[in-house]
Amino acid sequence: MSTGPGRSRRVRPAVVGTVAALALALAYAAFLPAVWLRTEVRGAEPTAATFHAGPCLLGGCTVTYPHAGEQVTAGLPVGTRAGGHAEGDTVYVRAAPGEPERVALAADTGRGTVAALLAVPGGLTLLALAAGAVRVLRDRRPEGPAQAV
Repeated sequence: MSTGPGRSRRVRPAVVGTVAALALALAYAAFLPAVWLRTEVRGAEPTAATFHAGPCLLGGCTVTYPHAGEQVTAGLPVGTRAGGHAEGDTVYVRAAPGEPERVALAADTGRGTVAALLAVPGGLTLLALAAGAVRVLRDRRPEGPAQAV
C-alpha cells in the first residue's frame, strides 16, 4: 500500500491508537461515576418522583421529588434505562445520603445494571487490547534463515 511520497505508514497506527485511548478514557469517565452512584444509593429508601423526559441513556433526563419539605430537581445518571416512562410519570428514585441532587432510579440500582455498565468500558478495553495484539502479530517478521536476494 502506497501512502504517497514522504508519508510514513506508521502515522496511521499512532493516530488510531490515540483515538482508541481517548475513547477508552471517555468511556471510563462517563460510566464509572454512574456505577459508583448506583452502588452508593442502593441501600437508600425509594422515594416517589415525577419523571421529566430527555435523552436518558446520555444522562439528560431529570426527576422532581420532595426532600426535607422542598421540591428537588435532580438529573439521572448516564445509562439510565427509562424505557416506557413518559413526561409526568411517577417513578421511584433513591438519593445519595446527604446529597439530594444525586439520584438514580430505584429499579436501576441492582447488580445487573451495575455489571452492564461496567461491561461497556471493559469490553472496549478488551477490544482495544485485541486490536493491538493483532497489529503486533501482523507486523512480526518471520524468524527463519535469511534469504539471499
